[in-house]
Amino acid sequence: MPFTREDVIAEARTWLGTPWHHQAAVKGAGCDCIGFVRGVAEAFVGPVPIALDYTPTWHLYRAEPRMYLGFKERCEEIDPDDALPGDILLFGAGKGPAHHCAFLAPGDGLIHCYQEAGRVVEHGFSPTWRPRVRHAFRFPA
Repeated sequence: MPFTREDVIAEARTWLGTPWHHQAAVKGAGCDCIGFVRGVAEAFVGPVPIALDYTPTWHLYRAEPRMYLGFKERCEEIDPDDALPGDILLFGAGKGPAHHCAFLAPGDGLIHCYQEAGRVVEHGFSPTWRPRVRHAFRFPA
């Protein structure tokens, strides 16, 4: 089924306020960053199975790029400078692997779910987030 960037953003916004819950992907009930992106994707591409064997702090003690490889397997990798609203950005901190994901939103914003916010939120792409971008991906088709 064809879909547009606007469709992706509209679906992502229906998740706003969904509480943060590790390894969940249920709109309105709970999700983490991966579950949020997966849930939005499933509205357009069908089921997106992933192994739910990650701890909330896996990126602190494991050097493998698990999130990056998972997105690379399922999406088209693009240069982060070429990302458009509806594309997925991966973030990291320090020297560890990317460990957070978000949708780029219109008006230079982000839509994502993270523990510190406690829910899915939309806000400006602040100087706090911008330097942490490691990779960008686009849904297939």
